[in-house]
Amino acid sequence: IWRTYGRHCTKALADMELRTFTSEATAAAAAAERLSTAFTARAGAPILFLSAGGSALALLEYVDDSILASHVTIGVSDERFSIEEEVNNFAQLAATNFYQRAQRRGVLWIDTRLKTGETQAALAERFDSALKTWRAQHSHGAVLITQGIGVDGHTAGIMPFPEHPARFAELFENPQRWAVDYDASAQKNAYPLRVTATLVFLRGQVAQSIAYAVGEEKRNALRAVVAKEGALAHTPARVLREMQHAVLFTTVSGLRVE
Repeated sequence: IWRTYGRHCTKALADMELRTFTSEATAAAAAAERLSTAFTARAGAPILFLSAGGSALALLEYVDDSILASHVTIGVSDERFSIEEEVNNFAQLAATNFYQRAQRRGVLWIDTRLKTGETQAALAERFDSALKTWRAQHSHGAVLITQGIGVDGHTAGIMPFPEHPARFAELFENPQRWAVDYDASAQKNAYPLRVTATLVFLRGQVAQSIAYAVGEEKRNALRAVVAKEGALAHTPARVLREMQHAVLFTTVSGLRVE
């Protein structure tokens, strides 16, 4: 497997599946079922589960409570640097029924809500440290995540930088960092200040990803994900093709992994 950070990259797939459904509800239910299966297949072994924000939070309402227990640690894969509860991803997670159910089941948390006076860089350091500490304590544990895909091809808070692939690599390909902070710019996203897991973490630590991307407006982004050639700096969600195991659930018809 190889990649470049220039205009194009071509590589063999790691282990990516594509599943297409006729409605958002059936796609979400199937994605949640696959997530539950990934939990139960590990039979009580330590699990770190990182949820995507946005529309992917809907998957959690379908998750079977029986998979939740004290051997599970839960957080989000990327964070919006904001004290506002309707913006901060973990705060949105904490507002779901899933969070309340998980609380009652005794799960542990990586809470990325801002602390008083905490800077964006300090939050990134705290998140990076939490991921590495979990792995150090659970060397044989499994990391499971959900991922969304934006209309611009971003995923897990990793925005495209087609105009500056070197900057993209500097941010997300540093082998020493599992989480970083950056300013994506208001031109790229309504919430530009981000703290996110890196491509290094997604490739090297995640045992399985459940990706959920629905809506015709995402067709072009998904075409770029499943295309044989493309650059991560243009379409960060192409990292799904490089992860240990990824399953993409969508309602966009006519796609084929090349």
